[in-house]
Amino acid sequence: MEGLLRKPVLDSFITESLSGVAFKDQLRKKRIISHLSQMGEATLPELSDLLNISVPKATEIITTLEQEGLVMTAGRRNEGPGRKALVYTLAPHTLYFLGVEIKKYSISLGLMGFDRKMVFEATNIPFLYENSEDALSFIISNLKEFISQSGIPAGKIAGLGCSISGRVNVHTGEILTFYHFGDAPVKRALEEALGIPVFLDNDSRTLSYGEFHFGRRRHQNEVLILNLDYGLALGIFVKGQPVYGISGYAGELGHIPLFDNEKICYCGKKGCLETEASGRALIDHIIAEMQQGSNSLLSPVLQQKGRIELGDVVDAIDRGDNLALSAIGSIGAKLGRGLAVTINLFNPELIILAGALSRVGDALLLPIKAYILRHSLSLVNADTRVEMSELGELAGLKGSCLLVRDKMLGLV
Repeated sequence: MEGLLRKPVLDSFITESLSGVAFKDQLRKKRIISHLSQMGEATLPELSDLLNISVPKATEIITTLEQEGLVMTAGRRNEGPGRKALVYTLAPHTLYFLGVEIKKYSISLGLMGFDRKMVFEATNIPFLYENSEDALSFIISNLKEFISQSGIPAGKIAGLGCSISGRVNVHTGEILTFYHFGDAPVKRALEEALGIPVFLDNDSRTLSYGEFHFGRRRHQNEVLILNLDYGLALGIFVKGQPVYGISGYAGELGHIPLFDNEKICYCGKKGCLETEASGRALIDHIIAEMQQGSNSLLSPVLQQKGRIELGDVVDAIDRGDNLALSAIGSIGAKLGRGLAVTINLFNPELIILAGALSRVGDALLLPIKAYILRHSLSLVNADTRVEMSELGELAGLKGSCLLVRDKMLGLV
């Protein structure tokens, strides 16, 4: 039964071949799932109002979702004098969604239930992000071991969401820069190894999806989420939906040419914001200053490891290292200039600063805010809040799991 469970349930959400009443009912099912995902629970009268249909029709649809195992009752709620209405919520154990977040020096794995709650995690497993068959084999072997250790029956795992940096074509599900061996893209390699559908997405977009659905956002639908990592990219939400762009590459804020410099960006061009205001630029700046004689707590780190990681910089800032604090202030000023461009373009309700550098807090937030005020239109920025992430490293992993769930259900 478990091995046969996954396909029929998800097939019931495919609408391409439907028309008329059947098509409308599938859309209503999706809206109910989406509503329960956001609100946690609802009664039949509330769902009837949401869908603008009669209570009997809402009962028919919710009964179908119960039979499919996707929705369940969760007690009763007072709806007026002498009335207690059934409360419905998402069933947690019908399906599970697997996520892997591939970072520069680690991978993290997670399993999410249908109700959006994480049920099993393994974070920050040491890993070197390099384009080799050994690296891909390491990811696959860790995924298999993780599934085995989770205790979740394999037949209940509906799909894998893979978060990875680089140019990811979300339409074909392929990463264009890594893990192509014998003309086999990573998506196909993972699907053949695990026997489940695989959905690839850029790390900034998965992080943004996690922040949008689990982070500081409350009721805002016009939201920008900046991934402050070794690179720099933006997640864009308009009317509550992620913006991909025609080719799937929307949000490349780091490659706006804001600076007249001779620094070659990772993309191959000069003058990109990322050359002056990214984690990679921050580390390069600190190393250059140390080579010129500046003292820093990071000097022995560089000597011992042969490199400096962003986590090392964050730790140094927490310990009051003058060089690291000065460098992060400079980065913040340049980021504020870049974000001023996005505010003038999108007029968002909320900007969330996420990713590895978000742990720095006010040392980064304050210069960003100051330079946003300096470079953006006052009329436009007046209603925009800028806040640090409260999810930290969990945002990308949660976003990977939720994105694969919502893609398989046709919610995004």
